[in-house]
Amino acid sequence: MAPRASSHHPPVPARVQRRRARSGGFTLIELAVTVAIIGIMAMLAMPSLGAAKVERHAYDDAGSVMELVRQARTRAMGRGAATMVTFSTTNTRGNFRMYEAVDPNPTAGNPADARMPRSTCMNPTASSWAPGDVRNAFIDGVTFDGQYEIDNNIAVRVVTFDNTGTETEVAFVALCFNPAGRAYIFTGNGSPTFSPASPFLGTIAVDVARLFPATSGITPTNVQGLVRRIIVPSSGNTRMVSAPTVQ
Repeated sequence: MAPRASSHHPPVPARVQRRRARSGGFTLIELAVTVAIIGIMAMLAMPSLGAAKVERHAYDDAGSVMELVRQARTRAMGRGAATMVTFSTTNTRGNFRMYEAVDPNPTAGNPADARMPRSTCMNPTASSWAPGDVRNAFIDGVTFDGQYEIDNNIAVRVVTFDNTGTETEVAFVALCFNPAGRAYIFTGNGSPTFSPASPFLGTIAVDVARLFPATSGITPTNVQGLVRRIIVPSSGNTRMVSAPTVQ
């Protein structure tokens, strides 16, 4: 009769047991070092993530201005009403507002009930484009006076270009689009007035950037990150470009 195989295994040497124990997981010291390294890397990454968030917000703000101008021209052509956009940095970090020209209903004749589209940018009265006048209806706007823009020092500047391409920073500009898509420009002080003698033939640019803390004005030494420039040509083909600095 053949002998039966034994079910007992030979004893495992102590050094093999220690090797198996080490390969089964991390020691407490190894885990502590790993957690510390992860924490340090997270702390180093937080400023970059915060800056990226502000950059994205500045980009979205610039995009809102671009869309406001585009909407004004499209609205004028679609509704048959002159539409004005104002660009202002007077006593504000940046304020952009869109208005539609309206007239009273002919049957009622009450200016307070002004709802009929008015196709011309030229004012029938001296105050037709004045803030609060019933002959212009506020449609939409973009402001940079929000708390987020203040806390992160997101700033705006508006510039115009002459026929040589020279930039001039201005505090207030108004553009009016008529139903044919033609634009007229007003610069200066007071309520906007438009004339057939002042068609918009140049270019306006709006720069949006985040600045270093405790600085003001978009200059090459004040800007952090990218500058978003909204370019508004006379054709109305508004677009946005990004640059690492400003002139």
